[in-house]
Amino acid sequence: MRIDLPIVGYRMLSLSDYPGCLSASVTVPGCNFRCPFCPKLDLVHHHIPMPKTPPDGLLEVLWPRLGFLDAVSVTGGEPLLHRGLPPFLEDLRRMGFRTKLDTNASRPGMLRHLVDRGLVDYFSVRIVAPLDRYTEVARYKVKPGAMEQSIQIIRRSKVQYEFTFTPVPGFHDHDDMLAIASTLAGSRRMVIRSFKPDEAEECGDLEPFSVSELDQYGDLAAPYFGEVLVEH
Repeated sequence: MRIDLPIVGYRMLSLSDYPGCLSASVTVPGCNFRCPFCPKLDLVHHHIPMPKTPPDGLLEVLWPRLGFLDAVSVTGGEPLLHRGLPPFLEDLRRMGFRTKLDTNASRPGMLRHLVDRGLVDYFSVRIVAPLDRYTEVARYKVKPGAMEQSIQIIRRSKVQYEFTFTPVPGFHDHDDMLAIASTLAGSRRMVIRSFKPDEAEECGDLEPFSVSELDQYGDLAAPYFGEVLVEH
């Protein structure tokens, strides 16, 4: 059966995308969020025509690399928007690859479907704001309780996971970090990433937090998580 999943890019080797694994990375377009500091606006919002790779063709390219590669990561954009995601992940799992999904977790129904079918081995969940600020920061009206539901689905599953947060000057402060950490308290892993203004079209004039300022966010989060990693 033909898989209907628009793939607009892939990378055949990543040493860091999937913790502890050599992985390939697959990129799909589109996102329901409209975060002004997004580093991929051309990909997710501007609908610029991009050459697409047929999923079946990519699977044929990946198959001989099984053994050298341990896993395949699917990122975006927002992969949960695509109905072709489950069959693509199913084929990857059938071939013997582990799978990782980068997601904003705003679609708990699709998330539950993936967890129940055992199609994802690792979730990386982007947190863009405290829950009560999502509509303001993401510029998208998230359904009430959707994020909470997704967080619980992931935390209660047996799947490995991490949450990621990129504090952006003018959008986030220490109170936001504490609110996020409180909501996610007891979770396994939080990755705090440095904002890259040269990658953010709408916010390119913002000065990123310094190394010491970013470390302060890590210190605030540390008591709430099993592990906190700060990526400068």
